[in-house]
Amino acid sequence: MIICSSSLRLGMDQKLVIVPLGDIHHNARGFDREKWAAILTWIEATAARPDRKVVTLLMGDFLDTFSHSERKGMHFGSTQHASTREWVEANILENQEALRKDLVPIADTIGGVVSGNHTYKYHERASGHLVGKTVDQCLAEALNVPFFGMCGALILELHSGVRGNSVFPFKIFMHHGFGAASSKPASIKQVLDLRVKFPMFNLYVMGHNHIKICTTQEGIDVRYNTKAKQWKMCDVVQGFVRSASFLKGYIEGEAVDGYGGSYVEEKCLTPAGLGVVTANVRWKVDGRQRASGFILHVQE
Repeated sequence: MIICSSSLRLGMDQKLVIVPLGDIHHNARGFDREKWAAILTWIEATAARPDRKVVTLLMGDFLDTFSHSERKGMHFGSTQHASTREWVEANILENQEALRKDLVPIADTIGGVVSGNHTYKYHERASGHLVGKTVDQCLAEALNVPFFGMCGALILELHSGVRGNSVFPFKIFMHHGFGAASSKPASIKQVLDLRVKFPMFNLYVMGHNHIKICTTQEGIDVRYNTKAKQWKMCDVVQGFVRSASFLKGYIEGEAVDGYGGSYVEEKCLTPAGLGVVTANVRWKVDGRQRASGFILHVQE
């Protein structure tokens, strides 16, 4: 698992907005381009506000290009001609570049890239320096941001920059997702169960099943107060977010017959939750107007 940290100054009057973008499927027929463009515009405008800071997390499945089982037939030793494989990789690279161009205006907000199950590793000699790298890894390198693989931790070292140099770590656990939890109750449980395996994070982010989820759970901890020289009770709030999708599951006017069309409609799965959900962080202020921690809430 890759762990990265990033120092972030958050003013006392600013709000940190964490935006997971996942399951984009940028080159799919059902890709919702209008919603995608609107969300990118919103992120760019929000990041430009003096009272906001934005961290965008790219959560995988960027292209609608080969699931794990499909990739087996695309590697060396396949029955396809070399020229066919080169043509396929050239098209994948073209799709990858189109997505990269879309992300350039918000590149400064991107905290890292998580890999999805829909991806591809370049193999053909004609692909040059890309050989041996996946689409997800190439996208991270092109945007000059950390690449986590399917599972990673991003630690935001928050400081207010006023009245002391205290740093408050805001720990984010990220996983693209797994399994087929297509109902909302099953999906919520899958996200909440992350806390059992990784109990000490402030925010848990997962993608994969196209169901929007945002919730928090409250708890109580005890911490030592150096001024009072005794242990004190304090509240703990952890956030759980499942990134939405930009791939329409049901497309009006399209007949699905088992040979063509959306697998979502074929299997009568839950309609995709399109758009984004966010986690929002503000400073908790003590009686001396100093940061004493942070307040977390999540929203669609």
